[in-house]
Amino acid sequence: MPDLSIRPCAAALCLALPSCGIAQSLSDITPFDPEVMHRTASYCERHWNEIYDDPRLSELCVGSFVCGDGGCETGTVIAVVARSREDDMRALLAQLPVQDMAPCDPGDPYERQYVDPLGGDGAPFGFNGQTEKLEGREVVPYCGKTLPGYEADVVVALRQMGGDDIAAIRRGIGAGAMPAQLRLSAAQFAAIRDAGALPLRAPLVAALETATGLPCETTARQTCAVTAERGRLKARLLFPDGALTGRAGHWEEAYLELYPSNPSGDFYELSVDMPITAIRRWPGDRRKPVDGFQSLDRDAGFAAFRQGLMSAVSDALEDGRIGGE
Repeated sequence: MPDLSIRPCAAALCLALPSCGIAQSLSDITPFDPEVMHRTASYCERHWNEIYDDPRLSELCVGSFVCGDGGCETGTVIAVVARSREDDMRALLAQLPVQDMAPCDPGDPYERQYVDPLGGDGAPFGFNGQTEKLEGREVVPYCGKTLPGYEADVVVALRQMGGDDIAAIRRGIGAGAMPAQLRLSAAQFAAIRDAGALPLRAPLVAALETATGLPCETTARQTCAVTAERGRLKARLLFPDGALTGRAGHWEEAYLELYPSNPSGDFYELSVDMPITAIRRWPGDRRKPVDGFQSLDRDAGFAAFRQGLMSAVSDALEDGRIGGE
């Protein structure tokens, strides 16, 4: 992925795409302008009951700012492009905050539903009739990931460039499937997203040190590594003697990811995922174990540990240390 400076990218897009302002149509939006995007998201939210019936509102809102009752999936973007415009789309993607975007893989259990977007009994999940303009043409479906928080911007940029030659969407998720989260203001969302999640590092490290009573550092006796990668703040943790949940005589392992998300309209969140929670009975004065861990799913101790970290980050949000206006 190219090294991107989002603000210069926005300026370039303003020259390449239609007018840079806010109005109630797709052509008048400026992607990567946080104020414009927020106002457009608010507009789509206010007109929720109309967006699936009004073609103009549908083009503006559906699959970009609104993805149904369950919200929009973080990071995922799908685009169906006319073969004649594929090179143009790839050139634009090279300027956008996209981690990877390639033709959808028929062998992937998730991507295969998009491999034949014009065939079958109807458009694949999420397109809501947007592929009808491509009927009868040779097309190529692309599946990919953006940096967290830039999903709507990327979809808008693709739709503006492609017109009738590209159908681009964010994928919706089922209601109730959201990870642990904190509510963000539009300013906080933009501050975290535009800085690649780095504003979260200091409060998270401070919270980890308070929770464990130990410096957040990686040594022969523990692992505490907090890094910002591709728009997400990642914490890799391994501590002895129950430092995370209080299980004496056990080493405890956890992995967390914090990232901004925009599940729907002008609703912004900080998602706090913890996909790894595991323990191993092992003396605390021995070398760090590297295997033999027992995975714990939906464990109350680790849930309480995450909640404590989230409370500390919430304090930093409330007192203006992150995205203060």
